[in-house]
Amino acid sequence: MTCITLISLLHRLSPQFPIYPVAQLLFPLSEHEGEVWLPPLSSPDVAALRAKVVPQALRELASLSAGWCDFAVSDSGDTPELDALANYDEEMLDNLRLYWGSAAKINHPITDNLFELRRGVVDEAHGSKLAQAWERQQELRFAQLMTAAKGQDLLCFVEVESAYWLRQRLSEQAEIVLHIPAL
Repeated sequence: MTCITLISLLHRLSPQFPIYPVAQLLFPLSEHEGEVWLPPLSSPDVAALRAKVVPQALRELASLSAGWCDFAVSDSGDTPELDALANYDEEMLDNLRLYWGSAAKINHPITDNLFELRRGVVDEAHGSKLAQAWERQQELRFAQLMTAAKGQDLLCFVEVESAYWLRQRLSEQAEIVLHIPAL
């Protein structure tokens, strides 16, 4: 059986949640001997991880930018759907400030559920084109990991907003043991 360890990254949310410092992410990295998969982000947490991985073990996940939706920054959109997304995002961030009292809760199923629900609101607000791009890019990531997992364990860091998708798909694979470390 192949083990895939999946860890969420806060990337753009990091400044708002100092309870999840990059130093915590380096420990699983120091214990892993195989490939390390990172998203193509230029955030400080990804840069710190990238700096600690030997180049021959570093792999890059497919970009999610075609289907990505940042947190809404204003409370008024151009449509009722965008207004609903902005309201949802504001409430979600408030809830995360209360719920994420410890780093362990960031890689918890409740966090995954919150972001999966958010994705439903995003898809409703932005339509099928964005939803299809999201699904297509997630499928690419899944295919990358399944191809790489043949015969070796993997350590994979993904955006907290998208971790639910990979966790669900990987947990459905009989030949994969999905590991979510307690950080």
